[in-house]
Amino acid sequence: MNIIKRKTDVETLLKNFEQIAEFDQIGQKHYFVFEDTEKEGQCTVMKYQGGSFSVHCKGASYCDDQENYLDDRALIGFLWKRRKGVNMILREALKEKVS
Repeated sequence: MNIIKRKTDVETLLKNFEQIAEFDQIGQKHYFVFEDTEKEGQCTVMKYQGGSFSVHCKGASYCDDQENYLDDRALIGFLWKRRKGVNMILREALKEKVS
């Protein structure tokens, strides 16, 4: 999985989401947590078995009331805007693959 340099890289990330995501047995979903550098918190992107995606963000001074389900276009924009935090996780994953 390459880091995000273009919006097409976000599309690739979503197509291969299961490769970098953890799996929640209880909720039956894949999830990916990254630092929200924009609001100084954390965001979780979740993919359910039916293929739908949701996001939830929280930090010291804020917390989303609930998961927000996003269509592909909105999710790509969301991740593109926060690519700095996402790329931190992708770089760690790349390092682990090399080791």
